[in-house]
Amino acid sequence: MLITTSLAAAALATSLAGAASPASTLPPLLVSVTDMADMPVTLVPRVLDEANAVWSAAGVTFVWRRVSPQSATRMDLAPAATTPLRIVISTARGTSHDGNTPLGWITFDDDDPAQEIYISYPNAVAYLEGARGIVGRVGGMTIREREIYLSRAMGRALAHELGHYLLASKVHTRRGLMQATHSATDFFDPQRRAFGIAAEERQLIAARLHQDRIVVSR
Repeated sequence: MLITTSLAAAALATSLAGAASPASTLPPLLVSVTDMADMPVTLVPRVLDEANAVWSAAGVTFVWRRVSPQSATRMDLAPAATTPLRIVISTARGTSHDGNTPLGWITFDDDDPAQEIYISYPNAVAYLEGARGIVGRVGGMTIREREIYLSRAMGRALAHELGHYLLASKVHTRRGLMQATHSATDFFDPQRRAFGIAAEERQLIAARLHQDRIVVSR
């Protein structure tokens, strides 16, 4: 089953308030990151920083290990038990069950999330270019301004798909990070107000990080 982060323009969501103190004892999660798209070299670090910022309030941290496409191919041959969660930023367009173009997606085998999350660079570019009413004319932006907007959308889409993985759940919520759809305003808002993580979600994730051995130490 394919779980996606949709580009559908939904009504503005209300962020989850009253976040509890993050669990500082959670060990970091090792994640390999492979860039298979022709992108500015500074964009991927911005995307990862955005995903970090979304999850930091929940006390979840990541060790991002950049892996070349050649090394990623060798990892495909390794046993699943020895392969960490992998983020692939690619030119793939993906598909969505609701007819909308996805920014990111993860697949599930029955109730188990796959070890790969995909983020689509061309879909993010198209989404930004179609959000003129929110961000203004893209053609008039500096390179830095364009990267900031792209990293917000891609990083928040990545944070959402990481939520599916960390929760080991296909379920979407009515609001917050795990809401099924977010608007362009949500994706490009500097404040991340629509991407809160509920206390019960933090508790479930903490339990899984401790019990399911999906973490690593630095």
